[in-house]
Amino acid sequence: MILAGILIAVYLLIAYFPTSEGLTPTAQKAIGVMVSAVLSWIFEILPFSVSAILFTVLPAIFGIMPLDKVMGYFATSILFFLFAMFVTSIAFTNSSLSHRLVCWLSLKSKGNPKTLLFLTMAACGLLSTVIADLPVVAMMLPVALMLLKENECLPGCSAFGKALTLGIAIASLIGGIGTPAGGSPNVMVIGLLGSTVGKHISFFQWCAIGIPMVLVLIPLSYFFLIKAFPPEMEVLHGLDKLEREYRELGSMSRKEKSFLGILLINLIFWSTDKLHGIPLPAVSVIGCALYSIPYFGLIEWKNDKNSIGWDVIMVTGCANALGMVIWELGGAKWLANSCLGGFVSWPIPVVIIAICVFTIFIHLLIPSGPGIIAVLLPVLASLAGSMNIDPTLLIISMGFSTAAAVLLPLDPIVLLTYQAGYYRMVEMLKPGIFIAICWVGAVCGLILLLGDAVELI
Repeated sequence: MILAGILIAVYLLIAYFPTSEGLTPTAQKAIGVMVSAVLSWIFEILPFSVSAILFTVLPAIFGIMPLDKVMGYFATSILFFLFAMFVTSIAFTNSSLSHRLVCWLSLKSKGNPKTLLFLTMAACGLLSTVIADLPVVAMMLPVALMLLKENECLPGCSAFGKALTLGIAIASLIGGIGTPAGGSPNVMVIGLLGSTVGKHISFFQWCAIGIPMVLVLIPLSYFFLIKAFPPEMEVLHGLDKLEREYRELGSMSRKEKSFLGILLINLIFWSTDKLHGIPLPAVSVIGCALYSIPYFGLIEWKNDKNSIGWDVIMVTGCANALGMVIWELGGAKWLANSCLGGFVSWPIPVVIIAICVFTIFIHLLIPSGPGIIAVLLPVLASLAGSMNIDPTLLIISMGFSTAAAVLLPLDPIVLLTYQAGYYRMVEMLKPGIFIAICWVGAVCGLILLLGDAVELI
């Protein structure tokens, strides 16, 4: 009850504080609702599904925006994509491929939990440079959960469990910035740069900054995760058993081949969406239908429906809805102008750092990467004009920071691992704050060092 009272007080303080210039009262109320929602999730005041529904309807109750419009922002295509990723994850587990990968990774790590964590993060980072982050997490999470189960790592108690589940999400986010193919926000930044400021960025130019960032940030993130959550065991258990099981697996079964075949079809369609024009979520839902065909034996809905993270789906919809309400009412633009407008006379490296830091923190209010880009890009173009510099410098800095959802698990990619129950929301801050600092340093350093060399700026 005390926490609930504090939550109400926070909303009232923000909503009815004297309105600043450029901020409307309704936008201020929307910011208050979002801050209250984030605090509710951090401290787990209500069950997640209940709080998600509650905060989705509050803008209508408080007269901020009509309910049907808010619900339009709630029920976006990302929910279908997230649902499809849960189904993919379940199919991966049911195919027994996850067990095969568990055995292989464990053997390659030679029983060292720290080595296993690094190999898993490296695999996630590599895959997510060319595959969307959510499918990578959906494929790798069952592997991690099986490894943790084999070593009796209990949810909420195991430090190794916290490091491994967080490591999968963070490594996938990092890998996603490596190439333009790693995520739709990358393509959005490149496209908007061309249409707004007439700057064309090639695949190679993006990779010249993105790939070094991945190579730098994966080891650093691994280091901070190990420091924050040192494994409770020195050696992984059952290595002899896993080696024996790996040999007994033999050649791939029909289920494994079926899963890989359907996944390959999905990958082809995911990577060629510009050619066929079918949206990613639609392709993913078609994949769900294929996994569910009884002949393949990959999904049995009666049993598997309980493995889908419905709480995560609800929180994702709510966070997206509240973020888009803030964006439409001009609250996000006011935040950007208020926080970045005073940097016009500052040295360029300081401005880049400020942009990166702001982009990372705005992710707590607008968990949607495309939403952040839509808000910040025109503001940064205007700021660059005032500073009389190439706007590409500031916009690219923002683009490479958009994926840095490393403070709290509000981004769908991180929420996918959160539902496993190994870490609490606030525990992500422990390594996340240091990873965020490294992320900012990597963006600033690499852009200033390599930007001219590859004619990016």
